[in-house]
Amino acid sequence: MSFKAKILATISVLMFASLSIFGFISYIDTKKNSVAQVEQSLQMASRALTDYIDVWIAGKKGGVESASRYLSDVQTMEKSDVMAILKETTKTLGGFDTTVGLEDGTAYTGSGTPMPAGYDPRVRGWYKTIKASQKVGVTDAYVDATTNKLIVSIMAPIMKDGKYLGGVILDIALDVLIKATSDVNFNGGYGTLIDTQGIFIAHPNKEFLGKDLKNVNAELAQKLAGKDTGLIEYTKDGKAKIIAFKISKETGGWIPAITFDQETAYAFLNAQIKELMLVGIVMLILSIGIMILLIKGLLKPLDNLNGVVEELSSSEGDL
Repeated sequence: MSFKAKILATISVLMFASLSIFGFISYIDTKKNSVAQVEQSLQMASRALTDYIDVWIAGKKGGVESASRYLSDVQTMEKSDVMAILKETTKTLGGFDTTVGLEDGTAYTGSGTPMPAGYDPRVRGWYKTIKASQKVGVTDAYVDATTNKLIVSIMAPIMKDGKYLGGVILDIALDVLIKATSDVNFNGGYGTLIDTQGIFIAHPNKEFLGKDLKNVNAELAQKLAGKDTGLIEYTKDGKAKIIAFKISKETGGWIPAITFDQETAYAFLNAQIKELMLVGIVMLILSIGIMILLIKGLLKPLDNLNGVVEELSSSEGDL
């Protein structure tokens, strides 16, 4: 190998090594920043979903609480006035029906539907919950026997001078929240909604609805336990996934979340790797080409000298 060829080979190897190191460092830095941006976007999307649910629930809770305040004089009110308040509450909040139960065992509905014979609200679970907490609250989702829809009941105590008089409960469908969750389409991700018992309320795969998360994915259920917000990596059917979530405070612990395949969420990294490799190859070829031209120019005097030496050694030179 000639001296010139050795120089070119050495410089080419050094340039290749330098560009490779530069490309690797650039990839690591880009990956770090890009992953951080993706995760931040995921968390922002999950927080937006949770905030939407909280605002919706808070509005319904506020309406039921307002009705309970209007009913603080229920002991002296006419039945027609009580039912008018219940009917207006149902209409305003978009519920199925609003019911009031009192400490004397009386119960009314805004729709006017007569109570079954022997009905006593005081032995009902919802009434006991209101009386025990004496706070506005919301139940977990359940299937309404009449409409076969997922609904929740929003409850508020009726108080007068610190004394508990009874409770108001509004039954309302979750269609709006289910649609908002199902409409999530964030870069290929999908939304899910899980209640405090770990039951799926909303999921794009209808087979999961009504099922316990622990039975669907025990790994994810364990990782979610005790956490209020964050990003969690898990596997499902052999695929790596990532879930972004934030606990809903207004519901008492529901989990609105957005799930992604990691391959989809970080697909941009593969594109960046290809781009970096292409740029590196082009830079290497251009650099080697430029170096060849420069070295040829720099070593031209040596080529001339080499020619003179060869002539002298063959005794063809004129001294």
